Amino acid sequence: MTTDAEHTADSPSLRAVERVCDILDLLQEAPDGLSLTDIAERTGLPKSTAYRYLIALERRNYIDRDDNMMRLGFAFRPRSTRDIEHFLAVVRPQLVTLRDETGETVNLGLLDGGHHTHAIVVESEQMMRLAARIGEHGMLHSTAIGKVIAARMDPEIVRTILKSEGMPAVTSKTITDPDDYFAELARVRRVGYGLDDCENQDGGRCIAVAVEGLPVLAGLSISAPVSRFPKKLVPEFAELLHASAARLSQQYREIAGGNASALLPAP
Repeated sequence: MTTDAEHTADSPSLRAVERVCDILDLLQEAPDGLSLTDIAERTGLPKSTAYRYLIALERRNYIDRDDNMMRLGFAFRPRSTRDIEHFLAVVRPQLVTLRDETGETVNLGLLDGGHHTHAIVVESEQMMRLAARIGEHGMLHSTAIGKVIAARMDPEIVRTILKSEGMPAVTSKTITDPDDYFAELARVRRVGYGLDDCENQDGGRCIAVAVEGLPVLAGLSISAPVSRFPKKLVPEFAELLHASAARLSQQYREIAGGNASALLPAP
C-alpha cells in the first residue's frame, strides 16, 4: 500500500518519474536523436544519472541507441510498424537465397507516400549489376515494384499520385501517359507480375511481384542488365519470385501472430 508521502511532489519516486518523462519529451521533439551529453544538459541531470535512466528505458525498448544517439524506441511505435521492423530484420536470408538462385540483384520495396522505398537490397555478385541503395526511392510509373504496388491500389489514389509526382521520362521507354499506364496496370493484374523493360534505366530489366499480407503494399523484384536477363527468362524469374513472396508472406503472418520461431533467420 502506498502512503500519502509517496505521492507528494517532492517524493523521490515522483521526481524519478518526472525525470523519465522529461527525457521522453526531449526525444519526442528530436526525431534525429540526442546524445547523452545533450540529454544531461537539457534535463539538468548529471550524466551518470541520465545514463542510468536511459539504460532502464533501453531495456524496455522505450528508446533505441545508434552510434551513441538516443531516439524514441520500438515500444512507442504502432504494432504494425513493429511487426514490419521485425520482418525486415529477419527476412534478408530469403532474399540472399533468391539472389543466389538467379545470380541477380533482389530488392524488397515498400510503399512510402507517392513512391516506394527500397527496404532491403541484396546485390548481385556479378561485376556488372543493377542495384539501388537501401532507403532509395523509386517512382511508381517507371519501376517494376512501383507497378505491382500501384496495381493493388485504388485507381483514383494512383491518379492523384501520378498528378502530384508527375510521370517523367526516365528513359525513352518510360510510360508517360496515364491511360497507357493504367493499361499496363491491367496487364500486371492479369499476368501476376510487373516488368520494367528499360523504363527506369537504359539497358536494365526488372521483374517484380506483390508480397501479400503485409500492412503496407510491397513488392519483391529481380533486376539485371538486359544482356543477362532476356525476356525468355521472365516466366522462370516470375515463378521464383512468386514462391519467394509466398514464403515472405507466411513469415510475416507468423511474426504478426506472435510466433517467436519466426523471428529467427530463415534457413
